[in-house]
Amino acid sequence: MRSFFLIILSLVLAVTDARAQQVTPVLRYTPPSNAYRSAVAPPEDYALNGMNASVQVYQFRPFNGDIQSLFQTTLLRDWITPMHREENVAAPPTFQNFSVPGAEFALAASFVENIVGLPKPHFRMVIVAGGQAAIFDVSAGTEQSWQLAVPVANAVAGSLQVEAGRAPPPLGQAAGGAIAGLYMGIRPKYMAGLMGMPSYYTNALHFYLFSADGRVYSHYDQLEVPGGNIAWFDFDAAERNDPPNSGRYTVDGNRLIIWTGGNTPQTIVTDVPRDGSVTINTYVYKRQ
Repeated sequence: MRSFFLIILSLVLAVTDARAQQVTPVLRYTPPSNAYRSAVAPPEDYALNGMNASVQVYQFRPFNGDIQSLFQTTLLRDWITPMHREENVAAPPTFQNFSVPGAEFALAASFVENIVGLPKPHFRMVIVAGGQAAIFDVSAGTEQSWQLAVPVANAVAGSLQVEAGRAPPPLGQAAGGAIAGLYMGIRPKYMAGLMGMPSYYTNALHFYLFSADGRVYSHYDQLEVPGGNIAWFDFDAAERNDPPNSGRYTVDGNRLIIWTGGNTPQTIVTDVPRDGSVTINTYVYKRQ
């Protein structure tokens, strides 16, 4: 009788665990008004019109360890894209707990970055739910811009809420075979400034390589496939050497879902390729 009970209990736990794995948190919000959303994503990046300030939303990603302690010691700086990542912090941040519907907890930090003697205010909030964390980030180039940006940022922060979403299914053989291939497009490439020159974006060739079994790798300028055969491309080596641009993909109905890794994991959701073309982050890629 005891063995039968343990078997039933294990089955119940397995079903519960499977259902838990099918749910992933999503950070919902009302986008800032009078703002321009960048086509380069992630994060979801909004430049506020009429002021030198911006808002970024980094959707949920898994984490290990004590995320609250990590945020208080590092501000999760490595999760922030280079264009918006602070170089230094002029003084210890001020931390404040927030209430975000659907979240287990939310913790915000206010701090000031010192740019050649000029203060650049920042506000960053980490939102935790279901063993994953999202970030809401605001910064301004000057104190004057910060004063203008605060009401806009407050409105977005006040609309934040966490919702559960269904996890997509595993990739099917037919769907993987239909998508597999090398796709080429043209998109902006971030170029760090040298010798004191400002950073900038320039248009460059950009490639996505999809395998039939769900691997994906992207690269700027050039991506060579040995013998033109995707099966000969070393996705494992690419993942070791370039994790931010390596990952997996699947298909959910008419949606193509791409996950890539590195310090700033991202999820891209778009339509499946049609007539040899796929649109990723508003840029069109053609199968080669």
